[in-house]
Amino acid sequence: MDSGVAVRNSSALRQLDDAVREFEAACAQEPISIALSYFDQYALEVWFGSVPNRLRGTLGNLMARGAPENSIAGAVYAFLLGDPLPTTLRGTRIADAVLPEAEPFARMFEHRLRGRTAEATAAGAEIMARRLHMHPVFDRRGGWNLFLSVQLGTTAMLAGDMPQALLHFAEARMHPPAPVLRFLVREACAKAALLEACDGDPGLARQYLTEAQVIERSTSWSEPGVDAIIAVVEAMLDPDLEAAERFMASVQLGQVGEMWPFYAIARNRVLADRGAYAESERLLELLDGMSFPRTPGVGYPGSIVSLLRASLLLGLDNPRGAEPYLDAADPELPRTHLMQAVLSLNMGQPRRALQLMLDMPEHGRELRQVALWRHGVLAAAHLRLDQHDECRNVLERALRLPGRFTARDAREFDDAVREFAATEVTGWPEVFAPAGPFARATAVTGRHLTEREIEVLALLASGRTREEIAATQFISLNTLKTQLRSVYRKLEVSQRSAAVLEAQRRGLI
Repeated sequence: MDSGVAVRNSSALRQLDDAVREFEAACAQEPISIALSYFDQYALEVWFGSVPNRLRGTLGNLMARGAPENSIAGAVYAFLLGDPLPTTLRGTRIADAVLPEAEPFARMFEHRLRGRTAEATAAGAEIMARRLHMHPVFDRRGGWNLFLSVQLGTTAMLAGDMPQALLHFAEARMHPPAPVLRFLVREACAKAALLEACDGDPGLARQYLTEAQVIERSTSWSEPGVDAIIAVVEAMLDPDLEAAERFMASVQLGQVGEMWPFYAIARNRVLADRGAYAESERLLELLDGMSFPRTPGVGYPGSIVSLLRASLLLGLDNPRGAEPYLDAADPELPRTHLMQAVLSLNMGQPRRALQLMLDMPEHGRELRQVALWRHGVLAAAHLRLDQHDECRNVLERALRLPGRFTARDAREFDDAVREFAATEVTGWPEVFAPAGPFARATAVTGRHLTEREIEVLALLASGRTREEIAATQFISLNTLKTQLRSVYRKLEVSQRSAAVLEAQRRGLI
């Protein structure tokens, strides 16, 4: 631990329980303005240092003794009761309005806890519009800007806007020193590490994890949730998959709280890497059956189980089973774009897969893991279209992604692409390990229709006879019959009319 961190977190400094003790002592005095003034200055310290039920009782006593509803104490009491917050709050020490972001913050938090990610994001935009700027040297708002940064980052993370989430967490990490509230910086580091471990760069995840671990643990009731996040990240970064699974299985889901979608990603990835598909399905069934607050098809809470189930089914070569799950996922999420493209590859539609990746929003391409998956889809699609130059260009771009390209990164590309890269791309790492779960989902399995077979299907749908189709394709009737048997087998049908209907259902023709 470096000396700077040790000094900031010295036990000689004022702690959360000091703030609670001082506040309760102020509440025992007359007039109540003494307690209200104290709460104005140390609201966050009292909030995080108190047991919520006890704090509600203390604030309720102040309200019964005449505390104004539009005071900060009144607003926190209303929040604890689930009542609407007054839109303009005033401090007891100054005449000016304070905490202009309080009302939209309360709405953001309530929406988030109810799984209404879109509404929470809209309230977050209001907070940003009203927010007072952070002072670059001194904390003049009692840690409020630090708290807002962490909460805005959490909202963006659940909504799937990962670059924005990382920006908010970076703001928290750069906040002027607030020694008693350093646990909020610890939370920001832990959540940034979880985000990077799931969708980004493992190297950055380790960096953020180290930052979180050198910040001394406080007595706040929020600390077990941060501990659980750190445990999940440590398990994801552990190369021993069986040890990682045992470690992750020991994490109590209740402590993970609203970060449960990322716990689902993490644990499912460890199981998929081990090839434990049955266990993965049991986990997803368990999560799907739980009454987590979520809006179906919105953000990570409303989409992640569907996306993971679709990924599992695609890895098992069952694109038909994956389709309804992808239809139920948020279409704005980068993960949805990726899995739709993988589905297209499974359905013999490499051109559609290419288009989906080209249409993917720019902000969804920035995280390193997402970028690797995107390059894996692009390379597989180009290779299936015999576009070797384009495939080579994609793989060369993958080698230039931020950070060192490793053999583990190469596992995100299917076997055919890696075989091509080994001979065609300078600097491609030698890999002996099998392809990873995502690459297995993109791999050719013998059930993908070729471009020529799709052309034949289109001619079948036009009503042409076999003789006419053979003549159009410049092939013999026997060759056409062989192609049709292959088409029927891949579409799992036995006759012409069923083949046409199935091809239309898949969007092939």
